[in-house]
Amino acid sequence: MLGAAVGDALGMPGETMPPRPDRAAAEYRAAHRRHPNAGLPPGSYTDDTQLMLLAGELLAGGTFTPDRYLRGIRDLVEGEGLRFPDGPVLTASRRFSADGPGRTGVESPGAGCMPLAVPFALAIAEPDTLYRKLTAACAVTHTHIAAQAATVSFAMLLRATLADEQDPVHVAELCARSMEPLLSSRIATACDLSREGFSLEAVLPVIGNDISVYQTLPMALYLISRFGNSDALLPVAASIGGNSDTIAFLCGAWLGARWGTGAFPPALLNNLEDNARIAALAERLMQVGAGKD
Repeated sequence: MLGAAVGDALGMPGETMPPRPDRAAAEYRAAHRRHPNAGLPPGSYTDDTQLMLLAGELLAGGTFTPDRYLRGIRDLVEGEGLRFPDGPVLTASRRFSADGPGRTGVESPGAGCMPLAVPFALAIAEPDTLYRKLTAACAVTHTHIAAQAATVSFAMLLRATLADEQDPVHVAELCARSMEPLLSSRIATACDLSREGFSLEAVLPVIGNDISVYQTLPMALYLISRFGNSDALLPVAASIGGNSDTIAFLCGAWLGARWGTGAFPPALLNNLEDNARIAALAERLMQVGAGKD
C-alpha cells in the first residue's frame, strides 16, 4: 500500500501530460499551475490512493459492502475532497445521490476501479472469494468486464508476488484470459515487447498510456517486466504521461509486494502524505488476510 501511494504521488503531476522520460526522477514534484492537480503539494496522492484507503478502512474493520463503499465515495465527492476523479466514479456518486442505493456503475473500461485491487489482495487470500467480492466492489463504479478483469488480474498478481511465485505477471495474464481475452492479448503483447527488449519509446505507440485498462494495465506490466529489477521502475512509470498516476500506482504496489519498504528511498516514504496512516492500515489488512482479526 505504501508503494502504491508512493507511485501515485510520483505520477500525480504527469497525469494527462505527454510522456517525459527525460524528466524521470525519484523525487516528488508539484503539478503545473493549470493542471487539475494544481494546488497539491509534492508528495500528495490522487483519487487512486483515496479510493484504496476508503476500501481498505472498510475491509480492515470488517464492514465493507458495496453500499458503504459507494456512500464513502459520495461523501468524498460532495465534500469536494476527491482529487481529479475518474468519470465513472463521479457518475456513480451522482446516481446514488439521485436514486439512493442501486445500480450505479458505468459500462466503462476505465481504470478507476483498479485501486481496489490492493486492499482486497491484502485482506482476502482465497482466490474464489477474492474474485467474487472484488468484482462486486468494482461494479459500484465500473460494470465493464475489462475493468473488472484488470482489477482482479492485478490483485491475483499481487497475491502471487506476496507468495513468491516465479512469474506473477503470467498469473495476471492467465486470470485476464479467463475473464476478458482481449485484455489478456494486450498483456501478452506487452510482455513480448519487454522480453524482446523494445525501448519505452518504441512500445508507447503500441501499448498506449491512457485511462483504459486495455492500456493502463499492459503498460504497467511492461514496465514491471522491463524495469522491475532496477531503481528505474517508478521514475519511468511516473514520467510515462497519460494515466501516469495509476500506472505508477500499480508499479509501486508490485514493488512493495515484491521487496517491501526497503525498495523505496527513505525520502519518498518520509515525505509521502499520510505515510503513517497507510502503513498502519496495511498492517491491519495483512492481519485480516492472515485470519488474525
